[in-house]
Amino acid sequence: MFRAEFSNYTPCFLKTHEIMNPFLVLRDAYQDSPSAESIIDDCWDLWTLAFRPDYWMTHESPKVLYEKFLKLARLLDAGWLVSKIRPSYIIKAKAIKEGYNPRLECTSNAATEELIEACKTINNIYNEQNHFELCFDLFNTLYQGLAPTIFDFEDLFTESVLSSFKRINQLIKSLFDIYKSEYSKTISDTDDTKLEAVTKFGLNCNVTQFNYYDGIDNIFEAFNKTQFFSIIEFLKSTSCSHCFWKNNGNPANVLYYMEELQFVMEISWEFIKELGDVNSKKWKIPKKNIRQIKYLPDHALKNPLKFLAEEFEERDLSNRRNDIEKWRLAALDNNWHNEDEHKDIQDFLLRLIEVASLLDYRPINC
Repeated sequence: MFRAEFSNYTPCFLKTHEIMNPFLVLRDAYQDSPSAESIIDDCWDLWTLAFRPDYWMTHESPKVLYEKFLKLARLLDAGWLVSKIRPSYIIKAKAIKEGYNPRLECTSNAATEELIEACKTINNIYNEQNHFELCFDLFNTLYQGLAPTIFDFEDLFTESVLSSFKRINQLIKSLFDIYKSEYSKTISDTDDTKLEAVTKFGLNCNVTQFNYYDGIDNIFEAFNKTQFFSIIEFLKSTSCSHCFWKNNGNPANVLYYMEELQFVMEISWEFIKELGDVNSKKWKIPKKNIRQIKYLPDHALKNPLKFLAEEFEERDLSNRRNDIEKWRLAALDNNWHNEDEHKDIQDFLLRLIEVASLLDYRPINC
């Protein structure tokens, strides 16, 4: 998320069917809770991490904390979608006071007024602050709490720590009020039309998860090719070790490494997509560079970008992104995972990094 733009928000953590019915996400979050308290506790857990050094070690694994972040991020996505469809003018009409009539007693619908107040809260928050800023602050809070030693974004964290926490808690409470109302159970045709416009951004669609401000020329900005190889090897060992985080620190580094690998993959896919059909023209790669190749097959060196495009045709972006997510969860876990469980995505990323390192030798218009 550290390379993502804050403007032009689109949902980042939901699949297409969840975008079409964001109340499914609310149900998953609240159905086992009599109140919003347990979700607020999850939020507070993440903020506590950032202020108590090594507090993350009191949890079963960093994976548990990352899953709490995902739960909250999905809720924020769903809340943004709900704010686009609730309340309707019909429900608004039920909550307003009728014109004064001395012959009638003043009555009000408390339940409807509570619903309107909840809708007003989420609309105000999403209108006054870009939604993605809340997601970013949530992620950065987790990141700081997991003790990074690679890149530190503490300055961004301290700028918004209190205001973001308050807003997220208000959203959690308001979304619970909306969830428990009968009005949240039905998606109308009008709702369908509004929600369908953003379904193309679902996690199961072939689009980048985030809008990146960096491009193909920034792939090796944080790490060079050799460093990427060593990162992948480190993550391999992390994900197939039992109780790794009982004896090792700084799991935030895993989050950063995975973010960078996902960025390289998604920005490469976007580059290929923008090119359209990749031609088959042979690349003139210096022999010294060819001798350094470890992971690409010989036939790929004729036109590495075409080879990469074919790799994405065999397994598309959304599935490879899901492969990275599964690997990320395994790397943050304290349970043992088979070393071959994530081999496909690991090998793909090694090949991808080598293709990226050869892009300077692609012919013009290739």
